[in-house]
Amino acid sequence: MSAEHPRTDVVVVGAGIIGTLIARELAGRGLGVLLLDPAPGRGASIGNAGLLVPSFTRPMADPSTLWEGLRGMTGGDASLTIGSLSPTVLGWLARFAAAARPGRAGRVAARLVGPARAAAGEYAKLAAETGLDLGVAGNGWLQVTRRPAVLRRKLALTRALAKEGIDHEVLTRAELRIREPELGSDLAGAVFFPGDASLDPAAATHAALVAAKLRGVIVHRARVTSLVRRHGEITAVRTDLGEFSATTYVLATGAGRPGGRGIQPGWGWSIDVPATEPPIGAPLIGLDDHVVFNPLAGRIRITGGMRIGGTPAHRHDHAATAAIRQAAERLVPALRDLPEGTVTRAARPMTPDGLPRVVRTGRNLITASGHGTLGMTLAPATAAAVALLLGPGARAAEVPR
Repeated sequence: MSAEHPRTDVVVVGAGIIGTLIARELAGRGLGVLLLDPAPGRGASIGNAGLLVPSFTRPMADPSTLWEGLRGMTGGDASLTIGSLSPTVLGWLARFAAAARPGRAGRVAARLVGPARAAAGEYAKLAAETGLDLGVAGNGWLQVTRRPAVLRRKLALTRALAKEGIDHEVLTRAELRIREPELGSDLAGAVFFPGDASLDPAAATHAALVAAKLRGVIVHRARVTSLVRRHGEITAVRTDLGEFSATTYVLATGAGRPGGRGIQPGWGWSIDVPATEPPIGAPLIGLDDHVVFNPLAGRIRITGGMRIGGTPAHRHDHAATAAIRQAAERLVPALRDLPEGTVTRAARPMTPDGLPRVVRTGRNLITASGHGTLGMTLAPATAAAVALLLGPGARAAEVPR
């Protein structure tokens, strides 16, 4: 242990929304916490769509997505591709296929609804604690489609969620046009979820970092290179600033290393399009192309794409963003009159079965990762679950393992 880095109670590795809220939660319980990240408040969190969506907790590991995955492997869908066929990725895909059993996704979604429903309230508390505007809005979420068959399938899934208290409203083509007149005229209908909410992901991540510091968390811009182990325990984390040691270590590194075992990066892209008066009034997703819109202050965030494994090259960025923009303009034709916008590429941490990993992976090591597209939605519950794991004999009951 370096003399300039005295031992503390907990070292949290990773300062995205997950790691930062964990650090804030633990410090609020009286623990000494160090938070390590080469770029705190950045990473995949700022590329998030910014939606808090109890209605969208169904994991990707589902029979209906296997066909889309096959299309992606053969290049038939620019929004869903496989970036590598390495043994690690092939193993992940095999476990994904095994997890895509009929009925399983619905059971997982039911277990995630409770933590997801609490997210908007927790972010409102974060805004009050810091005095910062997170852009939290309870405008609900529209899920639209051009295909009647897709709408029927969505309604069947929605009825299952209704048993968990997820309210919804079915909109005909005419009703949808009245609610959002700038949407394309070829849409068959929509399902509206009034209990869903949205926020500005960059603002939320920044506020979490501010709150953590206010509670006494010490943040170091340090790149972790390895974990130092001895007799089955972690004794330190080795970084470019030296070694840091603690009683307990929490890895919240997303799709990065260390701590990414069993997790593949699900690369996605976000486009921030300047818009003083957004053409749509509420967040929405196009179920046909999986393109998400979130109207924020002064801009629209458009997100989409899922590239499993590997690291995309610039040519992949161009193909993916062109496909996302094309799909977005088909849904909202008024986007054609707006600027190109700025692009962010980020890696979502994807588990094969779609379940977050919030578990003890060693005597004094906790891993909190694998939240996929639900990082913002499940981050507050994950922070509480990690705090429970630190207690004697506690289990992370709120976030399924």
